[in-house]
Amino acid sequence: MNGIKVLILDFDNCLILDQKTREGSEELKDKAWFEVFSEYDPDILKSMIETAKKEFVGGKGDRNGLIISLCRRFGIEDSKIKEESIKRLSHFDEIMQRGIKEIGISKEVRDFLSTFSSKISIYLNTATPVENASRSLDLLGIREFFKGIYGRPGTKLDNMKAILASEPVNPDEILFVDDQEDSRQIAKELGCKFVGIHTARNKVWHENPQPFPIIRSIEELSDLVI
Repeated sequence: MNGIKVLILDFDNCLILDQKTREGSEELKDKAWFEVFSEYDPDILKSMIETAKKEFVGGKGDRNGLIISLCRRFGIEDSKIKEESIKRLSHFDEIMQRGIKEIGISKEVRDFLSTFSSKISIYLNTATPVENASRSLDLLGIREFFKGIYGRPGTKLDNMKAILASEPVNPDEILFVDDQEDSRQIAKELGCKFVGIHTARNKVWHENPQPFPIIRSIEELSDLVI
């Protein structure tokens, strides 16, 4: 996999991942909903979230859309939904930023980003809104290592295409690192290389051999990109 000139990293459960539990910002999101809508019964809320999420499968929406959907499902008046969604979205982000800071970035990952950002172009491609992802990178003190940050409202596929269009390299000189099968399919469609990251969620990757490398932490890419 040598000859990589552009490295594209996912955010949730890839860059933000607890090395011991193998859980990360995706699990933070799961818990955050129960704080943001704490006045409702947890069992009912869980069912509502699962139903609402089906509206946004395949990148059809974001956390704000999910909040609006939940507000409507809980019978909040239409005239109050905008105000409620803004308030709850802000609360959600505060919970996420606090949790992301707590998970943090290891010295090894920070050193990798510092070293390789001067050798290759490093981008972030996430389903998290750009503004929130940028805030997290600033909070962690690693924003300077990224040439660009791509997220919502663009989809990961749209973002990948935009990065490809901006870089004078061949697709097979681009490496996409993510924890989800959908992202592997995007890399395959565009002719880019792919590396998976081991998390508590992607159990299928643990149990069966995969046609791509799987790492446990970003710094392991040191042996792959150059």
